[in-house]
Amino acid sequence: MASLVRAGPWLLCGLLSACAPRSPEPQEYQLTGQVLAVRPDTLELVIKHQDIPNFMPGMTMPFKVRDRGLFERTVAGDLVTATLVVEDTDAWIAAVHTTGTAPLPSDMPPMAMAVTILAPGDMAPDTSLTDQHGRAMTLADWREHAVAVTFVYTRCPLPQFCPMLDRRFAEVQRLAGADTDLAGRFRLLSVSFDPDVDTPAVLRAHAAKLGADPAVWSFATGPCERVDRFAAQFGLNVIREPDRTITHNMRTAVLAPGGRVVVIHDGAEWTASSLVDELRRALRAAPRSS
Repeated sequence: MASLVRAGPWLLCGLLSACAPRSPEPQEYQLTGQVLAVRPDTLELVIKHQDIPNFMPGMTMPFKVRDRGLFERTVAGDLVTATLVVEDTDAWIAAVHTTGTAPLPSDMPPMAMAVTILAPGDMAPDTSLTDQHGRAMTLADWREHAVAVTFVYTRCPLPQFCPMLDRRFAEVQRLAGADTDLAGRFRLLSVSFDPDVDTPAVLRAHAAKLGADPAVWSFATGPCERVDRFAAQFGLNVIREPDRTITHNMRTAVLAPGGRVVVIHDGAEWTASSLVDELRRALRAAPRSS
């Protein structure tokens, strides 16, 4: 059964008005801000930073750290400067220097959200969404298929967040489409929680850029309140700030035919091949009709 849990302190992505074009060579940007949280278990520092010139506006988000020693000499409240290193598929901060300390801000974003998260065996919620072609759709439309669902937004700036989920789903589409047991029996759904920007036309262009087969992989969205209610049951926590930035965690689910939950992944600790295996597992209780 589903249980009431706390989704944890997730601050994973900020909404950009613009971002620098990607390059195969690592790009470095100077960051100035305050450390709000130190997370050695996930190798992250949550930093409220100023505008990063030529890359992104000021916001609060976690940054990966490769130097474990930083966790021994950095504490919440530190004022820091750092170098943000961005590659095509990864980003992290390096060369962190503490310049002072200050009380933590009283207006820190919510660090947790109480939600009822689905568990394996639970029925997934159904709601009316609008796909990239402007058509109404629900999960019930795919009751004969195994379904993988994830949550993204098209302007996500850092490559190891939403863009990574897009790349993983593109690989799932390729692998599952070539599998004789799965071909024609699975669907992929990427739900945007940024409907003001991610209109059907924007989602359609984004899907085309990724090579999404519309017969297999759909992009959809809906009014914020509707999408948030739907996503929260999968454990997604979305926070929209007054300055139009968005913070969120990552959740990806696999549903069996009929809509029961097989698994819900927290973060990115899954691969395309493992998700394909889970789609196969989802179909085991639903043999092909004769």
